[in-house]
Amino acid sequence: MEESFLIAASVAADQEYPSGSFDHHLIAEGRTEAPPLPPRPRTRAHLAAWQVKLARDMMLAQMAGGLALADVARRLDMSVSHFIKGFRESEGVSPYHWFMQRRIAQATTLLRDETIPLSKVADECGFADQSHFTKAFTRLLGISPGRWRRNLRSSALGLGA
Repeated sequence: MEESFLIAASVAADQEYPSGSFDHHLIAEGRTEAPPLPPRPRTRAHLAAWQVKLARDMMLAQMAGGLALADVARRLDMSVSHFIKGFRESEGVSPYHWFMQRRIAQATTLLRDETIPLSKVADECGFADQSHFTKAFTRLLGISPGRWRRNLRSSALGLGA
């Protein structure tokens, strides 16, 4: 290998190469391989508007059950990880967080009807049980669903929160 490099170097010294020649730069610098390429800038994975709409519609259709991101990603002809990244870039939140926000929004609508028990609200919104519903609701809104409902009732009666 070194012998061929020495031969190439001596030949290069006798010949004139244009200064822009890649081979000339390699030989002049005493290297035989190309310099490493600079890292490519990361591209953001955005979804098209129609993809976001389709994803939202499919997720809303799954409201009463579990969220199957694999089905949504397959429908959009992409991997689950690419879908999650694209959705997060397009919507500002992950698909799971967006889905959970919609579940809680639906729950707040149902909680306005005091005749519906919390366990039924949890079931209608697709939560595993009332405990799961309470934890998710409290995590997102900072207040339990029962207290949220009582606060709503007392503010409707003019008693204050």
